[in-house]
Amino acid sequence: MRLVELSRSAHARLRIRPDRVEAAAAGQHLIPIVASEFRKAATQYPIVFVKSPETGRFAPYVLTGLNVEENLFWSGTELDVAYVPLNVRRLPFYVGTDAASSVLCLDIDSPCVDVSGQKEIVNSDGTDSAYLKEILAILGELMAGKERTEQFIATALSLDLLAPIMLDITLADHTPLRLAGLYGLDEERFRQIDERDIAGLWQAGHLDLIYSALLATGQIFNLIRLKNQRIASSRAWHSNSA
Repeated sequence: MRLVELSRSAHARLRIRPDRVEAAAAGQHLIPIVASEFRKAATQYPIVFVKSPETGRFAPYVLTGLNVEENLFWSGTELDVAYVPLNVRRLPFYVGTDAASSVLCLDIDSPCVDVSGQKEIVNSDGTDSAYLKEILAILGELMAGKERTEQFIATALSLDLLAPIMLDITLADHTPLRLAGLYGLDEERFRQIDERDIAGLWQAGHLDLIYSALLATGQIFNLIRLKNQRIASSRAWHSNSA
């Protein structure tokens, strides 16, 4: 990765291949999300929380695989999902910071940057293209969502709602899997919260986030189904090739 600050003049002729954007997530089993994505993400992915070993802070992610660098939604050409997380859709653009403000950056070495790309960054008159405006809106949602997400996690920690997820899974081929290092919302602890705290969660806009994350826990069974399908496909391929 080589991030450079986007220049509307110097990079005016660059083009982006959006068909390569989703490929960047093919090897990601965890994709970071913000609070505004919880409801949409919950329809497809488990929502988990991961503690940074460097900072000790928690952040929310969607779980897309049962092994490291495995995305079970990657079909080989695209993500077979109804909702693609913002942190995938904004690629190859990032938000950087200088001494005074945030700056729009581009990963100049990204395979998404290609002269044959369908999307222009800048129009012929020097204005931002419709595509770049879409990217700016996505980055704006990510930036705006950062504070609300951090507030939600701080509240969850204050109420002792985050707990390690212990998942012991046996796949269709009898392979055992154990997921570690992931945290989820403790439903039993949530049920013990008093009415005053529930009212506070509602007023802060956190109650719907809790319900979304709890409902998303059931999506782990979808991941297991997809994993078993891959195992069956691999077996069939090896059987036919033999």
